This record gives sequence, structure tokens and C-alpha cells, in this order.
Amino acid sequence: MKVTEVELPEEITPDWVSREHSGLMEKSEGGTLRLDCHRLRKLDALSLAWLSHLQESLEKSGRRLVLAHLSPELKKDLAKVTLPEQEKPEEQESHGLLERVGDSAMKFFGEIRDTLVLLSESLYWSTFALFRPKTLLREDTRIQMVRLGSTALPIVLLLSTLIGFTLALQSGVQLQKFGATVFLASGMGISMVTEIGPVMTAVILAGRSGSSITAEISTMVVQEEVGALQSMAINPIHFLVLPRFWAMSLCMPLLTVCSAASGIIAGLVVGFLFFRLSPASYLHELKDAVTVNYLGQALIKSLTFSWIIALVAINKGLNVRGGADAVGKATTSCVVTCIFSIIMADAVFSFIFYY
Repeated sequence: MKVTEVELPEEITPDWVSREHSGLMEKSEGGTLRLDCHRLRKLDALSLAWLSHLQESLEKSGRRLVLAHLSPELKKDLAKVTLPEQEKPEEQESHGLLERVGDSAMKFFGEIRDTLVLLSESLYWSTFALFRPKTLLREDTRIQMVRLGSTALPIVLLLSTLIGFTLALQSGVQLQKFGATVFLASGMGISMVTEIGPVMTAVILAGRSGSSITAEISTMVVQEEVGALQSMAINPIHFLVLPRFWAMSLCMPLLTVCSAASGIIAGLVVGFLFFRLSPASYLHELKDAVTVNYLGQALIKSLTFSWIIALVAINKGLNVRGGADAVGKATTSCVVTCIFSIIMADAVFSFIFYY
């Protein structure tokens, strides 16, 4: 076995380590590194740390480190240094397809159960608040309405207007071929009120307000603020859940109305500019098409979507475990789960209302 011998200086300085370390590793390739320590006078913290690191690096590559002519005093100092034992990574058990599917299904149904429990508690304490007004924190609810609802109004109006403009233009081109551009108003009114308005508003709030709720509550959980409330016998439902639950329940229908109205107005502008459809005929057809039944569908959908966003976001935040990485994962999972649940609920409502 090849032996490489190097003489150490009287003192191991940072400059010497940075200059000589890589060269020592290269010289000892495939053998033993023998350090002559007869000139070495002291071992400070840097020297001990460097020797420990050098020994660990050589052992990993199958080489050895030998310290020759080391004084008894320095041997005692060196004996106090112990290399930390590295934990072996746990071998992950390989699971079959059925086991992975079953585990995902159990987690999915567990989240549904937790969300339903949270819904029952929210409805219970909301009803109880009618008899005990102090249970519902009105000032916190107003703050959450501003943060989660009113500040989202500009983006809702902008996107709904653009979607209404695009939908009206594409629909009007097809209707014009049959001389039926007058029905553009009924198509825009029904689609914006019953479908695009509630769904588009819910998707926007899921990505904007839902992620905000999850990030805020999960940060409080990580910093043990929720545990502090429980240790003081304070129900977190009153302080964390009810203000956000009521804020979403009140803001979502209002934003849906604004979204539908902006899309309908965009359709009116398109009909007047591109298809010579007078505003009077557009509004007359719109009034006959959009009935109370469609308005009720929009109200039911918007309220249901608001509960989905609020409860899923709060549930994800309360069940987070870990540190900052867990907060990011919970926020991402909240947005994905909310959008998926909204589309599923909209499909169920379509079967209920039109079948």
C-alpha cells in the first residue's frame, strides 16, 4: 500500500489548511497519509476540527490517516475529539400498488371526515352565536371580509370581464350564421349567472384567499400559537374558524354577483359593437332569460363553494406538522384540493339542477 508522508508546521493556521488540504487529499490517493507531527506545538479548535474532517474524508474513500511523532500532551487533546456517528438512512419499505392506493384512499376519506367535523362545529357555534353574541367576533369577521373578499374584487372583475368578452365574441360569431344574435343575451346571462360567475369566483378565491388562510393558520400551528390557545382553555374555533367561515360565506355570493354582472356587461358591449345588437333588446332578452330559479342556483353554488374553500383551507392549516417546508406543502395542497372539490361539486350540482 502506498504511504505518503507530509510534515506538519509548528501551527496549523487557516491559510495553511486552505492551501494544503486539497493537495494532501490528492497525494494520498490509493494509500495511507502519514503526517509527521514532530514540529507541531499545539492543537487548537481549528486543528482538531481539520484533523477530524481529514480522517473522516480519508476513511470514506478507503484510505488511512497516521499521525507520527505526536507528543503525549497533543495525544490527550486529540483523544477528546470524537467523530459524530452518522445515522444510516432508514430504508423505505416498498409498497405495492394496492397498498399505495389504499393509503391514499384512507388519507382522502380522513380529510373528508375532518372537514365535515369542522363544518358541524362551525354551524353549531354559528347558531349558538345567535344566543351568545360574544361568541362571534364581529371585528375579526369584518377584518377577514376585507382581507379575503373585498381586496379580491379587482381581479374578479378583470378576469370575469375578459372571459365575458371572449365568450360573447365566440358565441356571437356562431349565432350570427343563423341570424340569432338576439339570443346572445340569454346565453350570456344564463352561463354567467349559473356557471362561469360562481366557478370563476371560487377558483380565484381558492388560489388567493384559501392559500392565505392555510398559510396563516399553519404558521400559527408551527409556532405553537394554537397550542397556547388550547392550554388557556380557549376554543380555537371561535378565534380562527368562525371569522374566516363567516367572511367567506358573506363575501362569496357578493363577489359572484359582481362577476356575473361584469361578464354580462362585457357581452352587452360585444353585442353592440360587433353584432349591432341594441342595448334595449339585449336587456329585454336578458330579463326574460335569467329567472329567479337561475339566481337561486347561483346563490346555492356560491355559498357551497365558499364553505369548501374556507373549511378545506382551515383544515389543511390546523393539521400541518413540521416546519416551514410543511407550511408550503399545506398551502399547495389546499389550492389543489379546493379547485378539485369545486369542480366536483359543480358537476354534482349540474346533475341535480338539470337531470
